Amino acid sequence: MDDPLVLAATTLVAWATTELAQGARSAVSGLTEFLRHRFRHEQAAQQTVEVALRHPTTDTVQRLAELLEQETLRDPLFDAEFRARFAKVQAIVAANQGDVTNTVSGDVSGSVVQARDVHGGISFGGCTGP
Repeated sequence: MDDPLVLAATTLVAWATTELAQGARSAVSGLTEFLRHRFRHEQAAQQTVEVALRHPTTDTVQRLAELLEQETLRDPLFDAEFRARFAKVQAIVAANQGDVTNTVSGDVSGSVVQARDVHGGISFGGCTGP
């Protein structure tokens, strides 16, 4: 098995199933739609893609990697397009790795801190000790 394809399949599934920054989310969505469109007429292949994206396990990701490997070997144009799209996604995600997205919602009472890296302590208000 071509290790870069296993990495691509594993990474694609991980990205598709987690919250990402908007730019990365759009790029991953584009890549997943590319795969869905590619395999839209092949029921077994389409199911492999959907199961890996919806229920990522070692087995489903491995099957997706195998499907991608077969398709890249069968069609050099698909290989080039898939790798180009995946490289674009990797670049966007790498550029956003320093970004932080914090969300507070619902009924919140008390203090809230939204931060990326904290070095040292955090305190609110005055002393509440004896």
